[in-house]
Amino acid sequence: MMNLTNEQVIHETFGVGQVVENDNERITVIFDQNVGRKSFVFPDVFSSHLKISKADIQDTLKKAYEAKLKQQAEQQVIEKREAEEEAVRLAEEQAQAKKSTRKKAVKKSS
Repeated sequence: MMNLTNEQVIHETFGVGQVVENDNERITVIFDQNVGRKSFVFPDVFSSHLKISKADIQDTLKKAYEAKLKQQAEQQVIEKREAEEEAVRLAEEQAQAKKSTRKKAVKKSS
């Protein structure tokens, strides 16, 4: 995790602020008295609304955001595949249950 505490940032609406907290999911910035303390999704906010004054850090944050997007896309693919596999499994179970019911019905009518 990158520690951005005390770094100066610029928000497109709120203006200049200072980072007071950050972790892998949130970043908290204090802006001037009229705005106050604001919390944002990290690192997503750096893709559009928030910029940091140091270009090298901004670059790193952009890469972190892109990596997060890639990871989310990969997770969605995994979840979709798992859902499809579960649907196939359930369909096979239902088909097997119908076969068992038919066999019992045929034996009773004999």
